[in-house]
Amino acid sequence: MKGYLFYPNEPEPGIQVEDALENFQGQANQRGVLFWLDVGAEVFESETKRVGEELDLHPLTVEDVLTTESRPTVDSFQDYLYILARIPAQDWEIGEMQTFQLSLVLGPNFLLSFHRRNLPVIGQLEEQITQNPERYFGRGVDYLCYYLLDGISDNYYPVLDKLEDEIGQVEDEVLTEPDEELLTKISNLRSDLIEIQKTAGPQREMAAKLARTDTQFIADERKVYFRDIQDNMIRIFDLLTNYRDLISMARDMYMTSISNRMNEIMKTLTIVATIFIPLTFIAGIYGMNFEIMPELSWDWGYYGALGVMGSMALGMVYYFKKKDWF
Repeated sequence: MKGYLFYPNEPEPGIQVEDALENFQGQANQRGVLFWLDVGAEVFESETKRVGEELDLHPLTVEDVLTTESRPTVDSFQDYLYILARIPAQDWEIGEMQTFQLSLVLGPNFLLSFHRRNLPVIGQLEEQITQNPERYFGRGVDYLCYYLLDGISDNYYPVLDKLEDEIGQVEDEVLTEPDEELLTKISNLRSDLIEIQKTAGPQREMAAKLARTDTQFIADERKVYFRDIQDNMIRIFDLLTNYRDLISMARDMYMTSISNRMNEIMKTLTIVATIFIPLTFIAGIYGMNFEIMPELSWDWGYYGALGVMGSMALGMVYYFKKKDWF
């Protein structure tokens, strides 16, 4: 767990890093400084409950933070806003898409963040405020909240790029090598798209609520930033919808391709069977066990029967070719 305290009213504003919650809370209350407390993966379970008790968070907030499968949402409480966002995994394999939860508690002078996994966007903010605290803390803790949510929306784009590349490969393969492995890949891509779209939709609504909500915790001049996140999430959701349509079209193309291939096989087998029907008829006649048949005593009867059958087969092949049946 890490804490960052910012002193805006000093001659040379700066930050102080605190690890102990008691000192962190005491200084924040006494000196009126801005602060950001981050509860990371290593101490998530124990410190989340502790922070909730020390900072008097509502039990429902603590419960939502500890829940792993919550949807993105915004809940308004008397002393703070609770914001739950989800960030897609960057190193994922097809069929194994995951999204990780980031919970934010935004108050008048504080921001709390909770996450079970180490998230790049947290490390980026730590680096930025260490290098230039005035630029980030100086705009208010609502700007820190915006920075994290904007970083989450930006993390969707590399995932979308990979999905687009995979769908392009599927569209090429479905026309050249449609097989069962490709069908599995199509199904996995579709499940990945559904998984990420389940978070992008609610996250779009979450950003819209932050942009238009009338709250003391987000300054009016900062709402335009949250509208920018909303626009990003709308574009992301639209792209995901387009990708789902593309993957559905690829699946339809796969089924059509397999059906056409099966039709070609059945046509070939039908033509072969049709050619052999009259040949089998002739062979069946001369295979009967009658003793008196006109051609049985003919010296050239065997060769004559083969010649007739061969002529019929060639004639039928010529006819089928002329009809362009194969």
